[in-house]
Amino acid sequence: MVRWGDKENGVAGHGDTEGHQYTPKLLERLGGKKVVQLSACGFHTGCLTDMGEGQLTQFVRVKCDRAISDFQSTYFEQGKFGRLGHGAERNCHSPRLVESLLGKRPIQIACGGFHSAVVTQDGKMYTFGGGEHGQLGHGDKVNRVKPTLVQALDGIFLKQITCGWSHSVALTSEGEVYTWGNGDHGKLGHGSGKKVSTPQLLEKLVGQNVVRVASYNEHTACLVEPHSVTQGGSRRAAPGTMVPISAGFLHDMKEMVNDEDYSDVAFIVEGRRVFALRAILAKRCEHFAAMFRSGMRESDPGVEIPIPISHAVFLLILEYLYTDSVKIELEHAVELYIASDLYQLATLRDMCCVVVRRSIGSENAAYLLQTAHEAHCQVMKDIAMEYIVGNFDVISKSEGIKAVSHSLLLEILSLRP
Repeated sequence: MVRWGDKENGVAGHGDTEGHQYTPKLLERLGGKKVVQLSACGFHTGCLTDMGEGQLTQFVRVKCDRAISDFQSTYFEQGKFGRLGHGAERNCHSPRLVESLLGKRPIQIACGGFHSAVVTQDGKMYTFGGGEHGQLGHGDKVNRVKPTLVQALDGIFLKQITCGWSHSVALTSEGEVYTWGNGDHGKLGHGSGKKVSTPQLLEKLVGQNVVRVASYNEHTACLVEPHSVTQGGSRRAAPGTMVPISAGFLHDMKEMVNDEDYSDVAFIVEGRRVFALRAILAKRCEHFAAMFRSGMRESDPGVEIPIPISHAVFLLILEYLYTDSVKIELEHAVELYIASDLYQLATLRDMCCVVVRRSIGSENAAYLLQTAHEAHCQVMKDIAMEYIVGNFDVISKSEGIKAVSHSLLLEILSLRP
C-alpha cells in the first residue's frame, strides 16, 4: 500500500503530521501485509488485509495458497468521534488493527466524513464514529467508539455498503437498498430532507435489482440491472445479474480446470492434452453444446478434439467458462478476443476490449497494433489505431514504433488530421 498527500492528522499514514507527502510512498506499517480493499475520506482511511495461515491465531486457519483468507480491518488518521473504531477518540498516525473486529471476518469497509462501516462475511453490518445525524443506524444520534452491530439490519444479508459525509447506504443480496442518516438535499431518496436514524428501505427501487451503490457528500447513486422487473412487480434475475458467490466456490471451480481425474472430454492444444467437463462446457457455451450434440466425431466422449488456439488462451477460455471470471493480460487480449468470438462468448470478448482500452499506452500501442493487424482482428486494430493517431507525437519517438510495418505506418499517417 502506498499513500501520499496531506499529512495533517496523520492522513498520509506515515506516522508524522507535518507538511505533505508529494509523491507515492510505501506505507511501511503495512509492508508485510496484503491489502485487499481500501476506503478513504477527508480525515481517515480504512483498509482490509488478507491474512494467511499462522499469522493470527484468532482467525480460522486457511492455507496460504487458497483463494479464501480471513480479513482484518485497519483504520488510521484522525480519531475524533471514534471513527477509527479503537475505543477512543485519539488520533492514530499509522495503521492500527481494529481489535474488536477480530474473528468477525470483515469483507468490506467504507469511510464517511465522520463515521465508518464494515460488512462481515455473514452479511452483518457494524458502524462506528459520529452519530450526530443518525448515520450509524442505531436509532439514536450517539457516537460509537467501537464497531457496533446495526440491529435493524440483522437477518438481512448485505453485500455492499457505502458512506457519505453524514449518511449511509446498504445494498442487500436481494438487490434492495437501505439508506439512513442526514437526508438534506434528498440524498436518502425517501422523498424528504428529514434525518433517519435507522435503516429505511428505499421504496422507489423495490422490484428493481440494484447491483451497486455509491454515495458522496450530498448525493447517492445506484446501478440497476436492466430488464430486472417482470409484470406484477416481481423481480427476476436478468442475464449477467450479479449475485453473491463465495471466493471458496470460485477457487474450487478454478481448481477443476484441466483436471484429468474428473474430466470426461479431452482436447489437443498445441500438442498437449487439456481436460474438461462436457456438462460445464455445454451449459456455458453454445459452441460446445452444438459440438457435443452434433453426432460428429467430436461428440464421441473417447475422441480427443483438436483446438486451433494457443494453450494459454484455451486455458483462459476454460477458466472463464468454469468461474465466469478471468484475469486477462494484455499479451493475450488479442488472441483471447478472437477465441471469444469463435466460441460465441460475447461478455468475455467485451472484457478483452475493456482490458485493452485500460492498458494501452505509448509503450505498447504500436506492438498491439501490429499484433492485431497480423491476427486480422479489426476491433483491436481500431482501438490501437485510434490511440496511436491521437498520441502520435509521443509514440513516433518511442522504440515501439519500430514494430509497426511500413504499410501500417502509412495508414497511421493517412488518418492524422
